[in-house]
Amino acid sequence: MSQRNGKKDGPVRLDRILGGVLSDCGLSDRLAERSLLDVWPAIVGTVIMTLLMSIAVVPFGVLAALYLREYAKAGPLVSGVRIAVNNLAGVPSIVFGVFGLGFFCYVMGASIDELLFATKLPNPTYGKGGVLWAAFTLALLTLPVVVVSTEEALASVPGSMREGSYACGASKWQTIRRIVLPRAMPGIMTGFILAMARGAGEVAPLMLVGAVKLAPDLPLDGIFPYLHPERSFMHLGFHIYDVGFQSQNSEAAKPMVYTTTLLLISLIAVLNLMSVWVRTRLRRKFVGSKF
Repeated sequence: MSQRNGKKDGPVRLDRILGGVLSDCGLSDRLAERSLLDVWPAIVGTVIMTLLMSIAVVPFGVLAALYLREYAKAGPLVSGVRIAVNNLAGVPSIVFGVFGLGFFCYVMGASIDELLFATKLPNPTYGKGGVLWAAFTLALLTLPVVVVSTEEALASVPGSMREGSYACGASKWQTIRRIVLPRAMPGIMTGFILAMARGAGEVAPLMLVGAVKLAPDLPLDGIFPYLHPERSFMHLGFHIYDVGFQSQNSEAAKPMVYTTTLLLISLIAVLNLMSVWVRTRLRRKFVGSKF
């Protein structure tokens, strides 16, 4: 451990780094500490929502692409499904928010409350905005990205590898599981990265399905079951909108807006770098191997 002016340097802590950034942006030390406490729940909420969205969209998107590419026969129905998937990419994000509010919150959430939480009615548990419904809404928003990327990755696998697998006596599912999917995994990870980057930065749908200005509790805590998907959450993108455009003194809030924007960009960059690292390892493992 290095020494400077006779004093030992302590361990580098995230709160000290963020507090220094806030102070450099023009905030006093006390205001910087308060701002850091305000933005920490937004960081946690953004990470949890993005991870839940990724867990929801990737399996569904990969299964849909597998069916369209490997099992479905060419015809008007399959062509119509592909056209619908491509058209979903052009739908405004606020439309997904309205759909998520009506279907997930008011239909699915209300049904869950009637079945499992009838004693708590009329106070809704799942029949309101929450991090789970926000993740499902953004999963629908990013579904076309995963489906298209997975289809392209599956199509890039040489047909000779499939034929060689069939010649060895493998079934269609064994060929897909052992030959096609491993070779297509880097392309699937590319779709996952693109979907995660878009979903983490969306704000408009979240305003309707769970993002709030101030959340009393985090979706993740030390109380069983630890993850509480029914809770509302704070989001960095919504925090930027609220502080920058809904504040009474927008000029004084500019340093906080800039710092929160930097945090959001950095968070998305870190998640993307982790996914790129996984994709690179998969590409070296499978593309460099021989059949």
